[in-house]
Amino acid sequence: MFEKAYEKLNFKSMTIGIEKLPPSFENFTMVHLSDLHVNAKTPLHALENLVAKINALSITMVALTGDLFDTFPSKIRAHLDILKKIKHPVYFVSGNHDLLFTCKVLSKEIEALGFTRLDNRVLTFCRGDDRLQFVGLSDAFSHYFGIKRHEKELFTNLNPDVPAILLAHQPKDIRLTQNASIDLQLSGHTHGGQIYPFGYIVRLFQPYLQGLHRYGKTQIFVTTGYGSWGLNFRFRVPSEIVIIRLTKDAHVEH
Repeated sequence: MFEKAYEKLNFKSMTIGIEKLPPSFENFTMVHLSDLHVNAKTPLHALENLVAKINALSITMVALTGDLFDTFPSKIRAHLDILKKIKHPVYFVSGNHDLLFTCKVLSKEIEALGFTRLDNRVLTFCRGDDRLQFVGLSDAFSHYFGIKRHEKELFTNLNPDVPAILLAHQPKDIRLTQNASIDLQLSGHTHGGQIYPFGYIVRLFQPYLQGLHRYGKTQIFVTTGYGSWGLNFRFRVPSEIVIIRLTKDAHVEH
């Protein structure tokens, strides 16, 4: 019930069904990682264990849905050097904490890590004639930092015949998918409430707290995340790193 921050690596596996998933992308597997909240007090050995476990997995990519930074990059160089060792491609979208601490240098820092910043971009994976689209949105608070998202333009550029996965830090961005061709949204931000019963307060601001849900024709998965914010522990809300496998069949949690 009680979990000290960064003390455990709780890997969770789930299968998510996408009806129009093309054959070449059957069993496409990725890690959904979110809310590391790396700061000077984050244990280096915890990140080393995280990277080692991720590197040992047979996956295609890591989807990192924001709040990587919880302090200025200059204070966590040793931590960032560890994260550079993730061998799989990492696709990143910003969270509110990333913009708060690194807004002007975020692209430079993400590039230095070897990650791909997917904020307000569309990326298409190709396998033969088959396609899978990934679209990213910068954090929902982007406009406070002078960043325009142009989500309507982004979604208009998606091919409606090709499955599309949206990476967006905050679950409330699901409202933007109502008239868009988005099959799955991956989000974090909530920490699942982190400390019970704070989740009831989070639900006043976010439509979903954790887990897999459906909003119209779009599925959304919200992870409780890996790190913590504020208090250095969780209560009745375990952390998680989620291994997601895509299929045309219905979803299964392990």
